[in-house]
Amino acid sequence: MLKKLILLAGFTLIALFLQVLLVPWMTIQDIRPDFILILVLFVGHLKGKMAGQLYGFGIGLLMDVLGMGSFLGLSALTKTVAGFSAGFLHSQKSRINPLGFYGINLLIIFLHFLILYLINFKGSDFSFEFILLRYMLPATIYSGVFYILIDYLFPID
Repeated sequence: MLKKLILLAGFTLIALFLQVLLVPWMTIQDIRPDFILILVLFVGHLKGKMAGQLYGFGIGLLMDVLGMGSFLGLSALTKTVAGFSAGFLHSQKSRINPLGFYGINLLIIFLHFLILYLINFKGSDFSFEFILLRYMLPATIYSGVFYILIDYLFPID
């Protein structure tokens, strides 16, 4: 148990390191990959809904407190939803068609960015279509590609 917690803490530090130091260099037109979200998905897949949502809430709140989020509690909310949703795929990777598995994960990533950007742009003059095409879909694709690449290179099953 302690070994697993230390391992998770190590992966958390790596993800935070990547998010803070590497991601600013990877930003394209204000769109950036979310390595913290990817880690939340893996935790949900490995440990289930409860662990996924608790980890998502904790790491999201840490991001908000460290100033990595836009509104206090927004990252905690979005990461909680993502961790809970990913928990539905707990131990299901080998039972689901790979395209279906990755498709569901892309939907979870999209849901994360849907909540994030709709709250961020609440009250703005931007239309939903603009926010969808300019922010939500590109962010989903960017983070999704990294999720699939990491899962392919370092499979967890």
